Amino acid sequence: MKTDALQDKVNWGATSVIIMGTFLQGLNGNIVNVAITKLMAVFGTNANDIQWVLTAYMLTQGIIIALSGYFGDKFGFKRTFLFALILFTTGSFLCGSSFSFSMMMVGRIIQGIGAGIIMPLGMAICYKINPIAKIGMVIGIWGIAGMATMAIGPSLGGYLIEAASWRMLFYINVPVGLLAIFLGMTLLPEMEKKATSSLDTLGIATICISLFCLIFALSKGNQMGWRDPTIDILLIVGTVTLLIMVVHELRCPEPVLDMRLFKNKIFTLSTLIASLIQVAMVVAVYLFPLLMQSVLHQTAMQTGLILLPPALVTAVFMPISGKLFDKYGARYLILGGLAIMAFSSYAMKDFNTATSFSTMIFWLSIRGVGMGLALSPAINVGMVSIPRESTGTASSMGNVIRSVCSTFGIALITNFMQTRNTFHYSTLAQSIVLDGSEGSNLVSAFQGLGQAAGIGAQGGQTLSLYALYQYVAQQAMVMAISDCFVVGAGVCVIALALTLFLNDRKKRQVEKAGGKIITR
Repeated sequence: MKTDALQDKVNWGATSVIIMGTFLQGLNGNIVNVAITKLMAVFGTNANDIQWVLTAYMLTQGIIIALSGYFGDKFGFKRTFLFALILFTTGSFLCGSSFSFSMMMVGRIIQGIGAGIIMPLGMAICYKINPIAKIGMVIGIWGIAGMATMAIGPSLGGYLIEAASWRMLFYINVPVGLLAIFLGMTLLPEMEKKATSSLDTLGIATICISLFCLIFALSKGNQMGWRDPTIDILLIVGTVTLLIMVVHELRCPEPVLDMRLFKNKIFTLSTLIASLIQVAMVVAVYLFPLLMQSVLHQTAMQTGLILLPPALVTAVFMPISGKLFDKYGARYLILGGLAIMAFSSYAMKDFNTATSFSTMIFWLSIRGVGMGLALSPAINVGMVSIPRESTGTASSMGNVIRSVCSTFGIALITNFMQTRNTFHYSTLAQSIVLDGSEGSNLVSAFQGLGQAAGIGAQGGQTLSLYALYQYVAQQAMVMAISDCFVVGAGVCVIALALTLFLNDRKKRQVEKAGGKIITR
């Protein structure tokens, strides 16, 4: 089957294999987070060491994402994708069978290699095997897999830990992975390799070094401290090697990442807009569970159940936006989606301890509508503007940039939240006046409770101070998270402003003679 030939029908069989792989990769990213406390107890490690279960996977995945398109071009997209599925399934089995922390780490690294290939290569294959005129709908349906994992991941993870075993978090991937491998061997078409005469070793080395340093520093900066010498050195080394990589790739005749694609204005704008949407998305994905679990003291399963309806709403609107993209283009879909995201994100600033769960679900669902309308077209408009033979590299670059931006966004928003939390705590604490009538009544009430409980009036007074400052800490955190939601709305506004420069209103059609994209 020639992938450069024009196709009139969507290859749903092969696309379903890509969707299965994407679902596996996304589910693993969302299901393991809830098991950290359990794994810490199982392996007898401390909180810092157990975080490597997440960090090792994230670092490996981030580095491999950048190389996946190059591997697909060199070894063939079908072969590379199947190899990734085999690695991911093997890694899942090793994690589930782990009898030591070291074995768990090996399994997570193998999982990360497979996951780093599945997402970008799966997207590239979708563009290669399906007609450009229907690619919006295809990518919209493909995106449902990612949204579904965000919806069911935390709840499923919590349920499996409570009802079965932590090992099931990993074993659940094995049968689905084996099925995806079998179907992939049967349904995925052979795709032509891109002839390469040399291996870009310097490009591969600088990509690995720069991404490792930057992702590690950004993910660990808040924990270790931004003034920690290790973080400073990693940021410097990562930035320098990133610059070396960019200069080298621009000069290299057969680069791992073809930076020349950014000469395409639409692709560049698409990458920037999609990255900002991704940052705005992770602000809510990261902060809302923090609000629910750390402030409102809800379980991971309860948090997941509240996040389920918004994720389903997004999943419903992604194929709708894809269909509209195929017919009308991306510009107005992105503008409308970002406007909805900005408005709903700003409304979420009013979430507090008195907000009902139904109100939270409502605004998160409205935000999900905007995300479903904006994200898929923002990615598609850039991908369809480049030649098909470059989709592997373009998909790798887009995914790695969005991944790094997400990590950077989480680092910044965490630092901002901590700063605002300190500010609000100080402000609220200074406003407390215990000498007034309300303060005296509160202390007297707790002194009476202390005497009734047998700890005396002094114990009751101490208890009152503890309860008061616990309340202040809770309110300070709520206000800090509120400030972060406002920042998330601001990110949407910036992306909206960039979208005004995205002029794709001319309908792109496929020239039947050769399958080339033309405008008229």
